[in-house]
Amino acid sequence: MTQPTQWYFVWLDGPRGPEPQKWSPEGLWGQIGRQDVIVRFELTEREAKLSLDQLAKLHPLPTGS
Repeated sequence: MTQPTQWYFVWLDGPRGPEPQKWSPEGLWGQIGRQDVIVRFELTEREAKLSLDQLAKLHPLPTGS
């Protein structure tokens, strides 16, 4: 029995402001050290099926102090 693929929801510091993305482990490989990653959330199986808009509402961009 194979394990489900673990997905991640990521906020990046993009050229026009924060950008949400969804990464699989293959997409995450080599990306860990990126300087533009603001925050990364590990997703449940249910969350991995959601759209970026839905994930952005569920995991909003953290606000600084």
